[in-house]
Amino acid sequence: MKFFPWFCLLFFPGHAQYSDTLKRTELEEVVVTGQFEPQSVRRSVYQVRTIPMEQFAQRGATRLQDVLNTQLNIRFSQDLALGGSNLSLQGLSGQNVKVLIDGMPMVGRQGTSNEININQINIQSIERIEIVEGPMSVIYGADALAGVINIITRKADEDELQVTARVHEESAGREYSLRAGLHMQQVGAAYAKGPFHIRGDFTHNNFKGWKGSATGREMQWHPKQQLMGSLITGIRKNELSVHYRADLTFEDIYNPGEFEGGEALDQNYYTTRLMQQLQGNIKAGEKWMFNPAFSHTAYERQTQSVIVNQSTGSRTLSLGEGHQDITRFNGFTFRPTGTWKKSTALSLQPGMEVNYEAGSGGRIKEGVQSIADFALFLSAEWKAGRALWIRPAVRTMYNTVYSSPPIVPSVNIKAEINEKSDVRFAYGRGFRAPSIRELYFDFFDASHAIEGNTELQPELSHSFNVSWNYRPVWAGRYRSTITATAFYNTINNMIDFGQKPGNNLVTTYLNIDHFKTTGFTINQNLYSMHWDFSIGGGVTGRYNQLRDDYAAVPEFVWSPEVNASAVYRSPNNKLNISLYYKFTGRTPYYRLEDNGNGGQEPRLQQTGSFHWADLTTGYSLGKHITLSGGIRNLFDVIWVNNTGSTGGAHSSSGPRPIGNGRSYFFNLTYSFNQKSNNQ
Repeated sequence: MKFFPWFCLLFFPGHAQYSDTLKRTELEEVVVTGQFEPQSVRRSVYQVRTIPMEQFAQRGATRLQDVLNTQLNIRFSQDLALGGSNLSLQGLSGQNVKVLIDGMPMVGRQGTSNEININQINIQSIERIEIVEGPMSVIYGADALAGVINIITRKADEDELQVTARVHEESAGREYSLRAGLHMQQVGAAYAKGPFHIRGDFTHNNFKGWKGSATGREMQWHPKQQLMGSLITGIRKNELSVHYRADLTFEDIYNPGEFEGGEALDQNYYTTRLMQQLQGNIKAGEKWMFNPAFSHTAYERQTQSVIVNQSTGSRTLSLGEGHQDITRFNGFTFRPTGTWKKSTALSLQPGMEVNYEAGSGGRIKEGVQSIADFALFLSAEWKAGRALWIRPAVRTMYNTVYSSPPIVPSVNIKAEINEKSDVRFAYGRGFRAPSIRELYFDFFDASHAIEGNTELQPELSHSFNVSWNYRPVWAGRYRSTITATAFYNTINNMIDFGQKPGNNLVTTYLNIDHFKTTGFTINQNLYSMHWDFSIGGGVTGRYNQLRDDYAAVPEFVWSPEVNASAVYRSPNNKLNISLYYKFTGRTPYYRLEDNGNGGQEPRLQQTGSFHWADLTTGYSLGKHITLSGGIRNLFDVIWVNNTGSTGGAHSSSGPRPIGNGRSYFFNLTYSFNQKSNNQ
């Protein structure tokens, strides 16, 4: 009977008994994404999820995907050849999800307006992640329709000296040795004295690849080596703070080929990214605040192919088409914003955003291509009564390639029902011009035929989100939160891959007439002194009207998901045990295929379901040393089937990669922290 009240609270919260003597003790997490000024999650007009760095340790995470892969509404697709992981949110792919570092956009191998490989981010430098689901295109630009993932980096605290070092060893499935598995080393240091602060972090990831069921020289997951460094320094004094940040990433992915006729084609994919930011925060009295921000990213990706002679071992550069390539992107963003607090009930935020992107290389048509857009936006936050907040916003923009709508509006509303419950509503209009890659990509070799499409039309969208938060407490010992969300997105001229009309041998980018996603999620968290529990579930529907003459395609096809977690902390805080789980249901979708008569017709395809779970335990040895270890991918998932419909001239099927099998890891972490006032 001891657990019956908890069971009632979890499934029948309306019937639980609450203590009037207990004040709500929920964590006042401070968020900055989209806010006029830093504020608590509860006060924010946006529905914000936060993932603190403590969860990174609980997961034994070595990359950002390890933390996000059990979150509801977030899914990943893997690229075995390139070692990348592209995410989707609310059923929308990465080109509609804005990935930011401290509020400034990232640039990836496809530019700024396409999927970003989040596993190229130095996880050692992250303080927390803020996820805002729903339309943010008015505040953060066209590619923020599904939402924003803002990576907040670590800074030195006041009067602090901190040193951290970490060694991580992990198997790749059952493969582990000095020449197999994952070997990672990290070191970081931070110092702050008076107004000055500085922090640096360095990570070396050496993944030896995974052989799996591959034979000969080939590998199922390719070896990958990463060097990632970050530096942030600045001053904080009275009403002024200014900081400079630099992030440098170098990545080498090695793809060994199989010998045929005494020769093998080996390829290396080298990535170099330097991202620099300069940001400031200037307060002028109690009513005015000014936030200028500038960032520049230089991104280079090189493909190097060599022919290996089986007899002699000699290596010579291959001269085959597409075998040598350097692709470069340069991205600039200038984003000054101001805040005027007219009164306690009304605040205004005007802002400007200038984005410029240029791409060049052997896989970009006609040399250097560039796109720029200029935008002005205005947002207001009005407290219309004791329990109602309204935040309208408008954005006007100019794009150098496409005509954009004169005004893009949005509105966010938060209403407090009572002290335990609130409701949020969001609507946003979206506009996204095609990216450089989508317009000008040009890649042809023996196994690829992909080209951009300069006839693409820009995407126009509407997005609606509603959420309900409920915070019951029980008997003074437990704290609980329940969050339910629902969303609906509709996009005209959605840009996606497809076969080139008139030439089925070439893949290109096409506009889908109408694309929609809808769904809902519900999640409950239960906290006690030593236990945290979470359970949630949801369903996402996708509708891709490939062309107007395919009216017979069903309105929506649905995919479910469930997640859960349990975290235990011992009374002396020396021991912690955590378990994270997610079930990703089958994902049906329609795709155009040849009908055998020279035409195309939509065919139902389906990606299979799978279970994922990670188990981690950690123990503190004194003040400075922590040991942890665990099992990743408990269910030993490697592939799920991707099957097409049967019948007709063609059907498509094949495995979709998920993981490299059940792996085992061990962490040794050293940390030293000293405050000046304790010396």
